[in-house]
Parts: sequence; structure tokens; C-alpha cells
Amino acid sequence: MDVLNNFFDFRVWETATKYIGTFWTNGEREKTLSMIKLSYTVDISSGILAFIIAVITANIVSVHLIHSPQAHTLIWIYAFSLLIDTANQTSDAILRVFDRFRRIAFVSSFSYLFRLVLISIVLYLDTGIKGVLFSYVASSFVGFSIRLLIISKTLQENGLERWWRSSLNLIRNQWKEIAWFLGNTSLTGTLKMANDNLLGVLVLGYYSGKEGAAYYKIAKSFVRIMIQLIDPLYEAIYPELVRMFSVGATGDFRRLLNTSTKSVGKVMIPIAILILILSDYLIEIIFGKKYLPSSNTLRIVTIAVLISQLTFWTSPALLAFGKAGLRNLVNSVSTAAYIGFLFLLVPKYSYIGAAWAFLVGNAISSIISLWIMRNSLRMGNKEKLKVQAT
Repeated sequence: MDVLNNFFDFRVWETATKYIGTFWTNGEREKTLSMIKLSYTVDISSGILAFIIAVITANIVSVHLIHSPQAHTLIWIYAFSLLIDTANQTSDAILRVFDRFRRIAFVSSFSYLFRLVLISIVLYLDTGIKGVLFSYVASSFVGFSIRLLIISKTLQENGLERWWRSSLNLIRNQWKEIAWFLGNTSLTGTLKMANDNLLGVLVLGYYSGKEGAAYYKIAKSFVRIMIQLIDPLYEAIYPELVRMFSVGATGDFRRLLNTSTKSVGKVMIPIAILILILSDYLIEIIFGKKYLPSSNTLRIVTIAVLISQLTFWTSPALLAFGKAGLRNLVNSVSTAAYIGFLFLLVPKYSYIGAAWAFLVGNAISSIISLWIMRNSLRMGNKEKLKVQAT
């Protein structure tokens, strides 16, 4: 079900943030309401589609993949919990647009804590895996209910009640643009998922077997914490970049990007240095001596992730500029480079070659994105000067 959710995840929150933020900043209240309705419609529809496919294919998966005929019931229960969570992305996007980050933190923390308590209780009562999965359903329902109340309060505070009654025809002229934006962010998300989780492991599995794939996977999983540390910052600055772009505040736009880069550098560079120095020790302590060969792979992957994290802001900045297609092109080029270098280096250098391929892909993505952003900001300044001159 997680695979289906990722496949049908259109990353609606990025589109919702862009267009709800733009319409609201421009004072277009009715269009803001229509965009909220459209975002929820797409988000919920994709979740329902994934749920239906999961229910239909549950028997096939349980028999041929899991090899447990009774597993289909467990798949249905888990799928239902994910269905309940479907609209959370749009809800959180709305809260970010209206700068309600504390409310997001509260509902997320409460939901996870509630889930932990429920799981602890069902484990104590020895109700088995079904009890654990029903805990997921219950915590998802509680989290969804609290989010609804918080969203209702937030929209009321901004005079945006009864969004479900708004007409989608109000943004009919933007449908094509929104669909293009949504399609590109969805494809970018799919490419990112493939880069992070699948491509390197699949190629290594073919050429080097399970051992080579395991060494590479350990290195990638170890640096995942570096990526997760930056995700909240991405979500925080994106709505601000949308607002600044909408009002033409190019100077503020630049300052926020510079500040974000410095903030990330202060955290990521020391972490990266520690991993580069202590990789052998860390691998041995966490995974055991058996996996020490992956230490150099970890060093290379760490440098690759550091490069991408120091330039993380290029992604939300391109979206704020409305260049979702261009961002997708950059990701497609870097993914193609990654795949090309995987087939070039893995047959000879195994997991070390995969790490270098990953580094090359990240470097290409960052370089191209920086070049595009530099030109975009220059064009923005020129257009601003023309407006001032007239």
C-alpha cells in the first residue's frame, strides 16, 4: 500500500501551497477558496484510487508476494488507515500558507504520541498484528479529526469559511497551468523516490548481488537523517518564497535564500565532517564489523547529500517562480546521468561506483539548478526595474 500511495502521490501540497498562496497574496479570496476545494478534491481522489487498487489486488499480493493467504485482511486494514490520512498533505499546506506551523507541530506530535500509546496497549494485551494495524486506523482518524477542526478555525480566522461551496469555474482559466504544475511535481516526486530508494540498489543487485546492494543501502540509509533534518526547512520557506514572488519582493527573496543556505551550512557541514572522519567507527558500532566495507561508500554518499542539501532551496524557489516543468527537467537530466554512471561504474567498482554515480547525479542537479536560479533572479530584477521605470 505504501508503494501505491507513493505512486499515486501527486504531491498536491506543493501545488496547493503555490496557488493558494499566490491567490491569497494577490487578494483573490474567491479563487483561494476554489483552489482549496480543488486541492482537497485531487488529494482525496488519488487516495481513493490507491485504496481501491490495494483492495482489489490484496489477494494477489498476499498469495504471490507475501505468501500468506490471510494477509489480504491486514492489507485492507492498513490501506484504510492510509486512506484516512490522504487529505493531510493539503491540510498542512493550508496551515503553512497561513503561517500556522505550531498547529502542524501540535497535531502531528499528538497523532504520533496517540499512535504510540495505542500500539503499546495492544502489544501489552497481546492482540497481535491486527491490533497494531487497528491502532494505526484509530490514530489516523483522531489526527484527521483534529486537523479538520484546526483547518476550520484557521480558515475562519482569515474569512475563508465554506470552501466546499466554492465554484471551480472561478479558476477555470488556470486549470491547464495548475494541471501542468501538478503533473510535473508528481513526476519529480517519482524520480526522487526512484533515485533515493530504487535505482542504485536494483543495478547493484543485478551486477554485484545482495552483498553489494546491502553495502550501498546501508550508506544511503545512514545519511537519510541529513535529508530529514532539512525537510521542515523546505516546507517552511516555500510558502514565504511564493508570497515574496507574488509581490515582487526580489530583494527579500534573495536574502531568505542566503539565510537559508547559511543556516543549513551551520548544521550540515559539521555533521558531514563528523561522518567523514568517523564513518568506520559509526558503521562498526551501528551495523557491525561485517559492514565496514561500506564506510568509504558512506563518505562519498555524505558528500553527495551535503551538496544537495546546501542547494536544497533551488527546488522550492523554482516552484515559487512557477517553473515546475523546468525543475522536472533538471531532475530528469540528473536522473539520466545517475543511471548512465551506474551502468558505467557499477560493473567494475560495485557499490563504490554506485556511490560515485549518486554524487555525479546530485552535483549535476545542483549546478544546473543554481545556474537556472541565477538567471531567473536576474530576469526578475530586470522586470522589476522596467516596472519602476514606467
